[in-house]
Order: sequence, then structure tokens, then C-alpha cells
Amino acid sequence: MKTYWKRILMLSLLIFMALAAVNTDHTTAQAGSLSVKGVWVSCFEYADLGLNDKSEYEFRTNANRLFSNIKANGCNTVYFHVRSYDDAIYPSSVTGWSKRISKSGAALPYDPLKILIDYSHKYGIQFHAWMNPYRVTQKKVLDPASEATVNRIVAQVKEIVNKYNVDGIHFDDYFYPTNEKKYNKVKKADRMNHVNKMVRRVYQTVKAKSSRLKFGISPAGGIDYCENIGADIKTWMSQKGYIDYIIPQIYWSDEYIMEGKKTALFSERLAEWRSYNVNDVPMYIGIALYKAGQSLKEDPGWRKRNNNISSQLAQIRAGNSEGYVLFSYVNLYQSVSSKEVTGYLTSIGSLKLNRKKKTLRVGKKFQLRATLSPARLKGRKVKWKSSNKKVAAVTKTGKIKAKKKGKVTIYASYGKLTKKCVIKVLAKKKKKK
Repeated sequence: MKTYWKRILMLSLLIFMALAAVNTDHTTAQAGSLSVKGVWVSCFEYADLGLNDKSEYEFRTNANRLFSNIKANGCNTVYFHVRSYDDAIYPSSVTGWSKRISKSGAALPYDPLKILIDYSHKYGIQFHAWMNPYRVTQKKVLDPASEATVNRIVAQVKEIVNKYNVDGIHFDDYFYPTNEKKYNKVKKADRMNHVNKMVRRVYQTVKAKSSRLKFGISPAGGIDYCENIGADIKTWMSQKGYIDYIIPQIYWSDEYIMEGKKTALFSERLAEWRSYNVNDVPMYIGIALYKAGQSLKEDPGWRKRNNNISSQLAQIRAGNSEGYVLFSYVNLYQSVSSKEVTGYLTSIGSLKLNRKKKTLRVGKKFQLRATLSPARLKGRKVKWKSSNKKVAAVTKTGKIKAKKKGKVTIYASYGKLTKKCVIKVLAKKKKKK
């Protein structure tokens, strides 16, 4: 009983800390460092991105644009779908071509995966090969209890790490299926044992290639659900030899309706995941960008507020979480999510001025320039303000004019981002007689 109440107390404290983080100012929110700023690119996005059944030239052009945009949105890591239905987006000796990359399933005359990795690294973005380990179709899966299944998965992982310069292997949240009766008869403990056997072998395979390579999993956000489908997340986060990082998909707002009551579900689940991470496994939080701006009866917060994501990032910074991953890329450019995206960009953004101090003579002018990052903020309107217009005025474009002797501070701001430049104004030089 003591252990039970100790865990309840710890969970309550973590929830309180997470909720308090939402109300912190921007300076406090920026205090935590986020090593991973990631985004998922799903196989269902290939057609929209111009990556489906294209010539090599078209594929390269569109891949270059994709990674340029990922960088412009402040991301440094991509989790890219390479195996979605027991298939591959590259020439594989283990399985056939994905129809998401080749409509007919016929071999392409170029290697899409190599091109994608090359462009990813060109923009300084880490590339993790995202795989669905068991799924064959929406209804059919490979039997997790079968040794042949494990061997097949491991063979494809080995193929990828041996042939390609990936930074890691990544599994998502599909384990034991919930829609097939024969698998529902398998006990929960047996499900977890079968999945754990596969996870350990994949981890060993990745590390056998190189210790620098990472293997991680993005399980569903509900811990009970995870365990029911065989994802033994408590073991993965408490024992070595399973994963290098974990990305719980905490896909709710803090205005979720549960049993008729509004529940801070994101905050509660975040605190719960942190409480189980006893081995301090690097944890990046999966964020539901795809819900931004949507009208959802059970989760109205996504429609009522446009700062869900920026608030969630504040909570992520405030505790033992080292990053975030957005699901998914296409939602960065949808009109329904535009306000959330602006808030997200501002929350991870920075503002720099070309000068912090400047000395001017009365009557002289100087162009103060502001640079917003990430690059997608470029061109956004920066507001300018002078602390004393009588000493020096500033225009809407940042041009300063010194008027009389004294000292003044010029402020540049965008949202909660603010920088200042101190201007010292000297009297005009006296003309020599």
C-alpha cells in the first residue's frame, strides 16, 4: 500500500508541475533544451509530396523540397516510413516494393531511400527508418509468436542498417492486432513476451552494426492499451537492451472529455509516462498536429484553442523529456492548423538583431535588422518600438533616426519573442573653424 500511495503522490506532483509550466513566460519555457525536434512522414503522404511513381529527376526535386521545408519548420529529425505493409521503399531482398512509392509494385530504376537519406543529411536532419513490424494489410498481420516473423523483421532491419546511412530504426504503435479473434485469445503476458523477444533482437541487430545507431519505438499514449497489445513499455523504460529512446503518442489536449468531465489528459498522460521512466530513457513526446483546429466531440480543446501545441511544448521543456515529434508533416501546411503552427514556430523560434549596441550622432540614421528563425518565420512582421522617441525614433521597418543627445532602447518583437538594441546618441560634431 505504501508503494501505491507513493506512486499516486509522485504522479500528482508531476501533473501539478506540468500544468504550472503552461503558465510560465517565454523565457522560462525556453530554459529546457530540446535535443530532438522531429516530424513523422507517413507512406500516406507520398502522393501529396510528389514521391509516388515519379521519374528520378522529379523524385529528387520533390525530396529536396521536402527536407528543405522540414528544416524551415525547425525540425532536426525525421521518422520516415520505409516499411508500412511488409514492403519496402527501396530494392529489398526480403520483401517487395511498396505500392505507395511504386503504384504497380514494379522496381523503380533508382533507389528512393538512398536519395531521401542524402537530402536529409544535406539539410542536417537525422533520418530514422520508420517500420511497422507486423502489419501486412489493414486486416492481416504477421504472427508475433512465430520465429519466422521475428527472423523476417530482423532480416529487413539488418538490410537497412547494412546498406544505408540511416541514423536509426524506428517502430510505431502497431503490435498485436485488436481486430482478429485468434490473437485476442493470447494472454497479455504472452503477447508482451513475444513482442519483447522481437524488440531485443532488433536492438541487438542495430547495435551489432554500430553503437551510434539508435533504435526507438513510438507506442500509443495509453499505457494500459500498450500492454494489452503486447507493448511492454515499463520493461523497455526500466531495463537495458530494448530501446535507445521512446516516443509516447500523447495525442490529446488538456480539454478532453472523459466520463462527461473535462480532463487535462495530455498533462496527466505526460506525467504518467515520466513516472514510469525509471531508467531515464531519452523520451520525446509525440504531438497530434493532425488534430489542430479540428472539431472533435470528445476532445474540443483542439478547436477551442490555438495554443495547444505551444503549451504542450512548454510542459515538455519543463520535465525529463528531451524533445517532441509532430504527426505529421502534411499538417504543417494545412489551413485548419495554421494558427497552431504559427504558435508552434514562435514557441521554438528565436529573434536576432544585427546590433545589440550602436552609437549615433544627432541627425544620423541606422538600419536595424531583425532575423527570425526557423526559416518559415522569415518575412513575418516584426514590431518596432522606441523607449524614447524624442531621443531616437524607429520606423515600422526598423530604421532608426537619432534626434537628440541621450540613450534609448529600441525593441523588436514578434509574439513573445523580444530583443533590444541600446542606442547612444551623441551631439552633432562641431564644424571646424
